Amino acid sequence: MIGAEINWQSLPIQEAAVALYKNQRIQRHADNAALVDELMSSNWLLPADTSEEFILSARGHSGLEALLDLRLPQWREWMTLLEGDGLLLGEVFAQRWGFIKEQLRADLPRTLNRATVQQALLGDARQELPEHLQKQLPDLQLSDDRCLHLRGSLDMKLVKKHGQTIELKKIWRQLSEAVIPERDFQQVKEADGELPYMVLTIEDRGVFLDIDLPDNLLAVWVAPQHLSLAGDFLRFLPQFVPHVHFGDLDHRGLVIAERLALMSQRPVKRFIPSFWEDYRDTFANKVSQQMDGKGAQWQGPILSIALLRELMTSNQWLAQAPLLFDARLHEEIRRLMD
Repeated sequence: MIGAEINWQSLPIQEAAVALYKNQRIQRHADNAALVDELMSSNWLLPADTSEEFILSARGHSGLEALLDLRLPQWREWMTLLEGDGLLLGEVFAQRWGFIKEQLRADLPRTLNRATVQQALLGDARQELPEHLQKQLPDLQLSDDRCLHLRGSLDMKLVKKHGQTIELKKIWRQLSEAVIPERDFQQVKEADGELPYMVLTIEDRGVFLDIDLPDNLLAVWVAPQHLSLAGDFLRFLPQFVPHVHFGDLDHRGLVIAERLALMSQRPVKRFIPSFWEDYRDTFANKVSQQMDGKGAQWQGPILSIALLRELMTSNQWLAQAPLLFDARLHEEIRRLMD
């Protein structure tokens, strides 16, 4: 049966089939070759004037609608959305990239901002560029241009693939933190020099910048949008370097710790200072009605840790920021490293 050997779950195949019905012609390329070749062998397509372009034959005209009903039941919904001047994602890309590559600069950077590329080629910075379309571009790397934020006093280095070295201690001598853009971090192959006794990930930006750090401790800021980058960095550190997470005592704080453990492929321990219970009466906040974000509703089973259990059962949460003023905080962090 025609189409039985084709992967109809593939987005390039789906778009190619719908575009063929819409335009009555198709341009053959690597990602839709299986569809084009089968339709050609079944005499559903005829060569057009342009190389690698084909038009529907009379047999194709009569059978394509039934084939789409069988293999791609949602295709009519696509066509409804495409009424008028509506274009498939691949068609938008083909139009825009076809124009741009005629004017393409010779010194195009090897790394480009993902949102910029998606805005330029798809007309929407938030629309993800599918892998099969990215393959049609020159050899380049897309970056979300997040940043890795590090604090410490170690003589630690990040060695890049081409031999250059980022000397973190020199940065820390002049600045409060070392900020490594994602596109630079993508070139790092290993961490070298003095390694930390412990790495402390911190959720709150102000706490990360203001907290006193003992010698031999490395701090990493882990806002939710930076988690995967922080996870990539943590994988450069040996497994014997313990990872402790210090975050808000709310649902998001727990999720951040869990996601870091998953992304870094290493265990993580939550830092809950023994004196934090003292803050509950004065500083506890009511959880919001939201299911995500700071102070969101608790989800999942009640945990056994006493303070967390009390907060979860009373629908309260605690921010880490007030602890910054407490003289006991620095000593408890030091004890973590003993």
